[in-house]
Amino acid sequence: MRIAVIGSGTASTDLPPHLADTASAASPPATAALANPRLSAFAYTPYERLVVDLGYVDAIQAAATQGAAAVMINSFADYGLDAARAAVEVPVIGAGAAAIAEASAQGTRPFAIVTVWPRSMAFLYEERLRAAPGGERCVGVRYVSREEELARLGDADGVMQRMARHDAPIIAALLRECEAAVREDGAAAIALGCTCMAPVGPLLEGRCSVPVIEASRAGMHAALAAAAARAAGAGEPVPARARNTRLVPAIVSAWQGTGTGAGAEPAPAECPVCIDATEPE
Repeated sequence: MRIAVIGSGTASTDLPPHLADTASAASPPATAALANPRLSAFAYTPYERLVVDLGYVDAIQAAATQGAAAVMINSFADYGLDAARAAVEVPVIGAGAAAIAEASAQGTRPFAIVTVWPRSMAFLYEERLRAAPGGERCVGVRYVSREEELARLGDADGVMQRMARHDAPIIAALLRECEAAVREDGAAAIALGCTCMAPVGPLLEGRCSVPVIEASRAGMHAALAAAAARAAGAGEPVPARARNTRLVPAIVSAWQGTGTGAGAEPAPAECPVCIDATEPE
């Protein structure tokens, strides 16, 4: 059984080792395969998010045609989730929705989100909390970084790189916000608000006074369960199907000038954070 992972969730274009380990430790064992979108951008605003959604749906359609048993969107924002579910027949799991479900204990527990990103990214969390079951149990979102952090994407001193090397000050800052959410907001669990936080997830979980849910691991567990349920004939009902599933791959291909559809090779990354959706010549 193969689980397709859309996006690394980090500054790397390789599959994060913890996702491969989670899949291989499943019963029965599974494999995880990374699919980087052909078209993407950093979702600074809802405008760029539209591009990211298109790129993720295109990548999910390609993964489904290549035989994935389930697809996991490796982003707390769950880019393109509903559209992808209308386009493919295999289960599509969003890491954000999975983390919200787990942190809220299926809608029965108050929780908070702690994210490394600044407050200008609030629109992503507001959308997920409105749409994902259990989101109504969120008692607050805490933003750790200042706005200038967005100018350091891909830099050696950027927040993702600092987490990857277990930088003590960033771990301490995140832990302070987790405990403040417990003390001041009444959170009984914490959802980490970006899959780029995976490298520090276990450290925070081991030091925090309440459960800490790391989204990429939650998403992989949910994808494995969904694939197993579908194989057993007990999966979720199939949502309404799109009438023309060629639209998104055609749009992405036209943008890139490749003339191909789902399954084409991804474009090379312009930066270690995302594939830059630069204007075609």
